[in-house]
Amino acid sequence: MTRKKLILCALALTIVVVPGFVYVCCVLWPSSHMKSARSDVPRPAVIAHRGASYLAPEETEPAYLVARDLGADYLEMDVQRTKDHVLIALHDDTPERTTNVARVFPGREKNGVEDFTLSELKQLDAGSWFNALHPDRARKKYADAKILTIEEVLKIAEQGENKPSLYMETKSPERHPGYEKELVDLLGTKGWLGKFDNGISKVVFQSFDAPSLQRLKDLAPDVPRVCLLDEDMVKRSGWNKLIAEAAALGEGIGPAGDVCWPWNLGKAHQAGLLVHVYTINVNWQFRLFSFCGADGFFTDRCDALMRYYGKRNLPNPDDILARWGY
Repeated sequence: MTRKKLILCALALTIVVVPGFVYVCCVLWPSSHMKSARSDVPRPAVIAHRGASYLAPEETEPAYLVARDLGADYLEMDVQRTKDHVLIALHDDTPERTTNVARVFPGREKNGVEDFTLSELKQLDAGSWFNALHPDRARKKYADAKILTIEEVLKIAEQGENKPSLYMETKSPERHPGYEKELVDLLGTKGWLGKFDNGISKVVFQSFDAPSLQRLKDLAPDVPRVCLLDEDMVKRSGWNKLIAEAAALGEGIGPAGDVCWPWNLGKAHQAGLLVHVYTINVNWQFRLFSFCGADGFFTDRCDALMRYYGKRNLPNPDDILARWGY
């Protein structure tokens, strides 16, 4: 065999063997530790990030209706609190990006959500920004979309043929001191702290804030909890420390895709932690991070993720929107 052929053979073996070695050592073997993972969280999990937020304005009624009726496992939301102590679903600390607050309440657009009453927030248009940003997905009726209360999201989840669980983030808890108890009390009153008949937990709590997760653990110890992680946290604290903290606080991690190397996810699985990666929207990323060991994804494209997972005959999102008057 010539030297050139030897080099080519060595390269070919490297291309085949190295990924296989990484997969066995970092994905397959650590995944064997997941036999002890909680059975009340589906694997794999389709987490509709702020609802079907590719197709409709995030965290509004149409986004959650589409995600629910498509059959997503979870409706995901950010929990915040108004000035008059009503829990709402809104991602940003201020309503500026996703509403017309600058027109309705000029000079207050930079104010935090906690500076507005629910009545004030309900005056805002929470959908026209989406139409302007995504004209190819715009719908006239989106201009009527409103910021939702958490109680309104619960009703959406309850009223469809599909019964999704809720994936709830305590957003900026330092701005809403003590609101974890208000959230747990609301969920308990509405019958959302238990499990469905299939054994799946009705709620998962998530947060970047460890003290907030600890409070939720104390208040509702049977509800699964997920520690959200970003690249800055990993650089600051190190992966091993974050995994140890997550294992003490809950049952899973929600890492950003850019830290999801197979050896990182393998360590999470060795600790018995579920891994839900955010925010992943296209097939090649679903495939890549599934290879790395992801147990599910936060996605704006729950329709695409469900197809990737082999779910066929999905309803047409346009038909769902039309049925609900959008």
